Amino acid sequence: MSKPRRIILDTDMGTDADDALCLALALAAPELEIAAVTTVSGDTRRRAAIARRLLDLAGQRDVPVHAGLEAPRQPSASFLWLGDEGDFLLAPDEQVAGISGEPAVDALLRMLHAEDGLEVVAVGPLTNLAAAIERDPAVASRIARLTVMGGHVRRVAYRDHEFPHGVDYNLCSDGASSQLVLSAGMPLRLVTADVTLATWLRPDDLVAIESVATPFHAAIVAAVRAWTPRMRSIFGAMGAPIGADNVAFLHDPLALAAAYDESFCRFEDLAIEPALGDGPFRTIERPEPGAATRTMRCATAVDAERFRRHFVDRITSYRRESR
Repeated sequence: MSKPRRIILDTDMGTDADDALCLALALAAPELEIAAVTTVSGDTRRRAAIARRLLDLAGQRDVPVHAGLEAPRQPSASFLWLGDEGDFLLAPDEQVAGISGEPAVDALLRMLHAEDGLEVVAVGPLTNLAAAIERDPAVASRIARLTVMGGHVRRVAYRDHEFPHGVDYNLCSDGASSQLVLSAGMPLRLVTADVTLATWLRPDDLVAIESVATPFHAAIVAAVRAWTPRMRSIFGAMGAPIGADNVAFLHDPLALAAAYDESFCRFEDLAIEPALGDGPFRTIERPEPGAATRTMRCATAVDAERFRRHFVDRITSYRRESR
């Protein structure tokens, strides 16, 4: 087997359960090695505490966790913070030891300059990365590849309900940062909402994960069970009721998997214009490259069933525990 790819996982861990599922898949993937976890959006210390606790439960105390930026660059934007993030795992005011004192942006700059071939997988708003690039534009050329869970390229739908532009939370929640990062020139892979809304975890998958019976797997299951009613409420309010077969979308895990195996999706190299206008941030597909476009490797279709099975197999096979 080839040497694992080293990644920094930049995440808004704690609101949607898919960030916890993404971290679990990263730990279970022998193709990857997590160099660090950085958190973004809202109470980033709380998000870092959630990530730290999950890593500790998984026996991964050596992976550093860095709290990042709390507010978007775009003054009119806002981040989703529901107030109960991490309650599935932490007491409301619990302090967790082992979070690095080095801010996430500082850590990104230091690590990317120190290590060749380091990749970034961003499964939250791009605020930390934008701040790093703004401080030191040369750091963009140090990112071997940036994989982003985000974008709305063609058609975004859940079953029969099609969503307008703006449902892509990660990029739209801080469009100014998305514009800066996606225009910075590093190799880009977008795992878009076009495909992630076709992938979800089923109730029997959750039972299989719970049956592994480790504290780590129990925490992952608890995160999903805490999120499922919130997810159903959010999507129901958008006119897209969630079926009983869906307990959590696999948005972030699919993006993470693409960093080591693109075969779960069909990828196309597209001319994408990152566009920040009066409406939501857009990733607009243009027929030909132009001055405003960047070539981005975009997921445009997914074998959802194959990926779901892969995810469950990987998670249920992971047995390393806290010692």
